[in-house]
Amino acid sequence: MGTYVTGLREITRGMERAGVDVEDLKDVMGEVATEAAHVMKPFIPRKSGALADTARPNRAKGRAIVTVGRGRTSLRAAPVIYGWPKRHIRSSRAVERTDDVMETKAPQILEQGWAAIAERHGLA
Repeated sequence: MGTYVTGLREITRGMERAGVDVEDLKDVMGEVATEAAHVMKPFIPRKSGALADTARPNRAKGRAIVTVGRGRTSLRAAPVIYGWPKRHIRSSRAVERTDDVMETKAPQILEQGWAAIAERHGLA
């Protein structure tokens, strides 16, 4: 599951070789993860809203990850998000629906972020 961006690894490595700080790359991926977390929240089923409120972005230089569940809600997170057929719990399809939206948004955010990095470092 997830949105795959072709050439992401090569661009990341090329920027690192050109002297771009890893923190700059993490910031761009953090922007993608933040947007994905905002997109995912409405797709998470709400009884009390506690589980949806735990959707949060994580930063890494080569991937954007959204984590759901924390504390008391972490035990419920996986069955609600992914389903549990043995217990007759259907998946909310929150991840798939978020991926559908982010397929177009993620490349745009990445292109803008990389362009800004390249401009700052005199690579454009």
